[in-house]
Amino acid sequence: MTQKVELAACQVHVTPEDYASAEAFEAMLSRVGDKLEKARARAPSGAYEHPCLAVFPEMIGGFLPLAGRLDLVRGARTVDEALTKVALRSPFRMASAMLRGKTARASVGFLLAVAPEVRRIYREAFSRFAQRYQAWTVAGSALLPRNAHGNLAASYAPAEGRVYNTSYTFNPAGRHVNVTRKVNLVPTVEDTLGLSPGRRGELMPFSTPFGQVGTLICYDGFAVPHTPREPEFVPLIPHYDHLECSVIAHPAANFWPWETPWTFGGSDGRRLREQQWLDEGLFAQMDTTPLRAIRYGVTAQLLGRVFDAHFDGRSQLLTRDEGSTRILAEATRGDASPEAEEVLLRVVEV
Repeated sequence: MTQKVELAACQVHVTPEDYASAEAFEAMLSRVGDKLEKARARAPSGAYEHPCLAVFPEMIGGFLPLAGRLDLVRGARTVDEALTKVALRSPFRMASAMLRGKTARASVGFLLAVAPEVRRIYREAFSRFAQRYQAWTVAGSALLPRNAHGNLAASYAPAEGRVYNTSYTFNPAGRHVNVTRKVNLVPTVEDTLGLSPGRRGELMPFSTPFGQVGTLICYDGFAVPHTPREPEFVPLIPHYDHLECSVIAHPAANFWPWETPWTFGGSDGRRLREQQWLDEGLFAQMDTTPLRAIRYGVTAQLLGRVFDAHFDGRSQLLTRDEGSTRILAEATRGDASPEAEEVLLRVVEV
């Protein structure tokens, strides 16, 4: 038996001002939510006609340590400089977090110190979003340690001295129902922050009325590694296909210019980043992997500039039918400008 469902890739443009406070962050989500609301189909009664899966970009919560501290960092030229200025305002709290987490890395200590506040803002804002717009919501990602009280507990305390690129999911009632930690970390980016990789065996789908959905955070959706020096890299589509997922949620954030030659890790530059993403990313993994269950992929890209961090890329909805994959829909624009913000939505059968 099939059911119609709306798949929505929320392509979001961000600036430092979106992280000025918890209220600013929530206002940014509401701005996107209004676009989602306008795109959704309604029954004559006014109720939404179909269930909806809304996917947000990777790292949308990554700059929440700036909340309440933006005035301290307005002159910063880089993200590192901005976060260093924030960290230096609370040296004792940071030192205490490093001691409790048994880590000598200042970057990890800082993320441990701010984790309770970051998690509260991120979790509460997306919970309210899911409830307000009655959508299954994959909340992009934030940089968070494990929760000592359990993955889904309301109370929170860092469980250890490790920090992960973490995605939460909420049901339409606003209930927190799933946690995903990124397994494949991008070399020279996430490793320099001191992030830890998640475990493949902990990647679990969440159940919806329209089937099982699995989350792959950005690089986890790729078919092959960016460099030949990543022995731990593992393609993860087969894991979720084995668990009978029909949809892959793919929060993404592309740090490299979308329409320039791809030279990372010694690549020859014959392809643009956009083409490399298509040749090696989620599209390629869905197209080349023998799959039994997976039928759709939802890639949501982050756009904008936060200090020296630049994001662009075009969100996509992918569909697989009769053994081949095609682009069902693609964002109109992918440049780092406010005008490129878009909610890409299609009704499909699952």
